[in-house]
Amino acid sequence: MGILEGKRAIVTGSSGEIGKTVVEEFLKEGAYVAAGARRTHILEEYAANWKKHFAADRIYADFLDVSDEKSVINFVSKTQEVFGRIDAVVNVAGHVLEPKLWNKSIADITVDEIISVIKVDLIGSFLMVKHTVKVMKKHGYGVFVNFSSTPAIAGYDKGLPYTLAKAAILGLTKHIAWEYGRYGIRAYTLALGSIETEPSVKWLTPHEYQILARESPLGRWGRPAEVAAIVAFLCSEKPSFVNGQTIVVDGGAVLY
Repeated sequence: MGILEGKRAIVTGSSGEIGKTVVEEFLKEGAYVAAGARRTHILEEYAANWKKHFAADRIYADFLDVSDEKSVINFVSKTQEVFGRIDAVVNVAGHVLEPKLWNKSIADITVDEIISVIKVDLIGSFLMVKHTVKVMKKHGYGVFVNFSSTPAIAGYDKGLPYTLAKAAILGLTKHIAWEYGRYGIRAYTLALGSIETEPSVKWLTPHEYQILARESPLGRWGRPAEVAAIVAFLCSEKPSFVNGQTIVVDGGAVLY
């Protein structure tokens, strides 16, 4: 029996490498998963493959734009129809990492550029919480895992729009813990360091790749599977007295 046996979970951003890997880890651990993403052509391929290895009734995959409240409401409603309840929400969905925006100085960044990132990373996570927490409260149980980054904790000289959005995620998680802990609901933030996915490395030179690898005492990049394993653990019953915390997943690059 897996550590998530019978749990009903939503995973946003399921067409990306980390989201896809989280879905697969949850299925392996016995969960029923509602996988949402904007890139449905990719999601449909993934879902077809998942259904070859797991019972089809444990998988619901559909379009989800977390920055659009109507889309969120529709997805959550359909998930309830399919699975009956929602035990966990994993907010993986995030704004695409754009090298040009990442490297912009604060003096050159526009308000619209900041808003475009916040709309997905922060508002998207907020909307998912807003429209699922009532379901969790009704059943007296739930877990949220929100995604942030190490620059939100330690600061960085690049990627300000992303850092602003990810720093706010820390506050969202703490608020969930305080307001809803009494109802059996827990919340966590994962602050990711250098995790090797195609979008995160494709614009790096081999030298830049090695520099980022050496930021960690482990001397390498993290893997999506390592992130997914932590998410599954947090959504299980095992860390039942841990709440509102930020778990740094960076191989020890940020120590505090």
